[in-house]
Amino acid sequence: MFDIQDDRKQLLATGWFGSRGARFQKDLLECATKKTFGAFETLYHSGDPANGVYTVLDGAVQITAPADDGQEFVLHRQGGGFWIGDLALFADAQRLVSVVATQETRTLFFPSTRVDRLVKENPEYIRDFYALTHENMQTALRIMANLAVTGTEKRLVLRLLHLDEGTSKSNGWITVSQDELAEMVAVSQPTLHRNLHRLADLGLIELGYGRVRLRNRRKLIASCQS
Repeated sequence: MFDIQDDRKQLLATGWFGSRGARFQKDLLECATKKTFGAFETLYHSGDPANGVYTVLDGAVQITAPADDGQEFVLHRQGGGFWIGDLALFADAQRLVSVVATQETRTLFFPSTRVDRLVKENPEYIRDFYALTHENMQTALRIMANLAVTGTEKRLVLRLLHLDEGTSKSNGWITVSQDELAEMVAVSQPTLHRNLHRLADLGLIELGYGRVRLRNRRKLIASCQS
């Protein structure tokens, strides 16, 4: 299931890793171990000690965080090329979120012992890892900013556009349930259902069982700018 050359090419095409220097890319990949997770299998839980960094090769993961009432809420989904685990690792702290595979998902795992040794031998690499933390913070801020947008339909469209950028898709379909989407947009199920069907009636999206497909990105973007 793993082909180091094909997987490396895939990672080189993604934002953070693809923009690193060749020596860092080579040294980091030498630290990797291969791990495959089944659907709904957990990569790690909120509160776990940090033990390394993951990158998704293919498949997808869902990120949840605990609220003050103890419930876990869905924050985001991401597919191939996504890296996570750096924040808690370099802070020497517990995990802040839970990460769960939404389907069969192939990953590379970089154990903390190997990453620590890599940075100790190459102190300049800390800047490369800090760039990853910056990229993930940018994603988190985008999610928070979009949640603050007034208007449930506009928030929904912004979230669908964001998911469409990074979630592994099959024939253009974003795999996400309406329950999960309602949590991501912070609306009730009836409100979400009404807004989804209005967008579908306008021909902007297509609905399937546990999935959504964008049919007209340009008009969806325009609807957020009006």
